[in-house]
Amino acid sequence: MPRSRSASACRSAWCASTWRRRWPRAGPRHERTMSSPARSRAERTAIDWEVRLRDPDQDDRALAAFRQWHDGAPEHAAAWASLQDRLGRMRGPRAGDGIAMARALRHPVEERRRALRAGFGMAMLAVSGAGGWKLANELGYDATWRSGVGEHGAATLADGSALRFDAGSRIDLARASRTGGPAGAPIRLHLRQGQLLVSCRGPLTVAVAGADIGCDGAELCAGRLGRRGIVAVRGAGASLRLPGRAPVALASGTAYTFDGDGAEASPLSFNAATAWTRGMLVADRLPLPDLAEAFGRYHRGILRVRGAAAEHVISGVFRLADLEGALRQVAGVLPVQVARYGLLTVVE
Repeated sequence: MPRSRSASACRSAWCASTWRRRWPRAGPRHERTMSSPARSRAERTAIDWEVRLRDPDQDDRALAAFRQWHDGAPEHAAAWASLQDRLGRMRGPRAGDGIAMARALRHPVEERRRALRAGFGMAMLAVSGAGGWKLANELGYDATWRSGVGEHGAATLADGSALRFDAGSRIDLARASRTGGPAGAPIRLHLRQGQLLVSCRGPLTVAVAGADIGCDGAELCAGRLGRRGIVAVRGAGASLRLPGRAPVALASGTAYTFDGDGAEASPLSFNAATAWTRGMLVADRLPLPDLAEAFGRYHRGILRVRGAAAEHVISGVFRLADLEGALRQVAGVLPVQVARYGLLTVVE
């Protein structure tokens, strides 16, 4: 960004804030003299860490172990930075890769996987063999519909229902829905990650966060933030079914959050629940790890909350495109600090 008077004015306040940066220790460049076996081991370990850190169930011990590995040798920090750079470049595939990706969105699972191998094969080799395929599966490249970091998506279902989905979403279309079931049979979607908004023109079921949400002729917003699911409905009613529990009737204009322990009404309106379609996140006593998960859909890298910070909740309105602004908001009202390791950001 070009220097400006306003940018200079902000810099002193920014540096005086709770934001702190941690960089690898200075030292000689070992990249050129490091042996190939050592480099390969570091690259494979970096891939393993990338997969592990994207798992929301990882605890503080995992982050501490990552820091110990990352800071333990210059080649570890270099391998991590190199992997992040390669993953970033994978977001911009070549024209031939785009054809394979388009085929992957249209064909059944088996053909989709073959198409993905064609489109991403060389890129995955660049991040090292079998570990790269493990990472591809973890990142959801085999989903029926998927959206990248900061990218919304849209589709039209077989019955004409309009589907929109949030950044970082992964959605599977059930096999019966792909092959065509009995006339009038509901379409079934499995939302693995992210959020969706669908204007139903027929019976539809969305599986998300261990629940089944059924509707017919309604506007339905469903998604997951961290370990909890959220649903909002407008225009008609819907039903929420959790295993081992009585169905919950959802009236038009209501929103609920839910998990394995049950469902509870949310004070959010339908418009607030769907604010992601307008680039905003409305939080009402949202756990800080769930806020981090939502921002992770819009920004490259990994954002994690650890220690006492994970116990905090926050309310407010956040611009999803402005991660640094959101972190300033959080640090301004909560007793937390922020540390960075390349593309890994830790709030603690």
